[in-house]
Amino acid sequence: QLRSTGLEELLRKRNIKEVYIVGLAVDYCVKFSALDAVRLGFRTYVVKDACRGVNLKPCDTENAFEEMEK
Repeated sequence: QLRSTGLEELLRKRNIKEVYIVGLAVDYCVKFSALDAVRLGFRTYVVKDACRGVNLKPCDTENAFEEMEK
């Protein structure tokens, strides 16, 4: 079961409307954070040059970027 981290509430309380996401695990953490942010209505940007993937399977990172762009 998914639980809120409280981040959405904090961002909304501060009237933040856009988020910039960077980090490791493009194919996991970055991707799911970006998809959640979009689903919650935030204008969302992923800074590709500040991200790296795990790539358990070849092309996982490229596939994650493609999914996020959609």
